[in-house]
Amino acid sequence: MAAAAAAAAEAVAPAGVSADAADTAAEGAADAGSAEVAPDSAADSAADSAAPSGPVSITVQPGFTLWAIARENLGDGVMYVQVFEANKAQIKNPDLIYPGQVFTIPKP
Repeated sequence: MAAAAAAAAEAVAPAGVSADAADTAAEGAADAGSAEVAPDSAADSAADSAAPSGPVSITVQPGFTLWAIARENLGDGVMYVQVFEANKAQIKNPDLIYPGQVFTIPKP
């Protein structure tokens, strides 16, 4: 491949430029094409702003538990206490939740 780049550099080298200088420039251009590009921070911040900013609501389905709801939405099952506190008006006993209930999930 280097021979092909050198041949191309010789064919394209302008008058007064040595073939070695053109070859070095051709290799630099080839290396630049394979360089990794850093992620665009503006795109990352746009993705972050697309996340829901308001409170999240969940409708209880058969088999749901406060522990599982907390684990899925807050990252840790022990956070069920926060879900219970946020929905205390609807939950008399944290072991008894019913399908159809709509709970607000607090932000972590």
